[in-house]
Amino acid sequence: MLTGGGAGIGEGIAHVLGERGWHVLVNDVNEPAAHAVARAVNGTPLPGDIRKDPKGLVERAFGIAGALHALVNNAGIIRRSPLAETSEADLDLVYEVNLKAMIQLSQAALPHLQQTAGAIVNISSIAAKNPQPTAGFYSMSKAGVSAFTCLAAQEWGPLGVRVNGVAPGLIRTAMAEAVYSVPELYEKRRMMMPLRRIGAPADIGRVVAFLLSDDAAYVTGQVIEVDGGYSQTLIEHLPHPGSPKS
Repeated sequence: MLTGGGAGIGEGIAHVLGERGWHVLVNDVNEPAAHAVARAVNGTPLPGDIRKDPKGLVERAFGIAGALHALVNNAGIIRRSPLAETSEADLDLVYEVNLKAMIQLSQAALPHLQQTAGAIVNISSIAAKNPQPTAGFYSMSKAGVSAFTCLAAQEWGPLGVRVNGVAPGLIRTAMAEAVYSVPELYEKRRMMMPLRRIGAPADIGRVVAFLLSDDAAYVTGQVIEVDGGYSQTLIEHLPHPGSPKS
């Protein structure tokens, strides 16, 4: 079961998993998008708002598939504003989508995953460690995703369920196209990456696929940064003697 699979990173994850033989139950609040991606990956659409009935959504997934081997908590939302001006409505929305529903889905999936020695992968963000100004509650919600991942791995490991996370960096999706469609901005960002390219949704999908596979059978409680090495370059952006920025 994959949440937020109708576009962006979620769509990329769906395609990679489908190519590797997974039957993907594609959840998205956008019903046509869920159907389109499910059709493209030979999966099954599972439309619905994860906030409204997380347990019911998991039970629907189980009813369709007859077993649950994996849960990928990818659905997420951002509401931009300076922190001092973030509204209560936006705080509630980001918290409910990014953190609360993710926890409730995981709780509901746990009994089914115990039966299959399954795994959970939660999509966090490099913003969990490097808060993004004017992104409202987003960074804090993703820090919560990472913390939940580590705690659930400790508590659910003895039950045979692995829990890991992926923290994407700069990924080119339709949501970010307003930036990457500007050649100058795209090139500046690309050159900030040690790998000299902006990530694609499939880059995240391949790491998710690894974490769900038997190759990661002894991996749990990890949040893997998939950012082309960007997180290791932050010190380079500081001015220093002899640099153009000094």
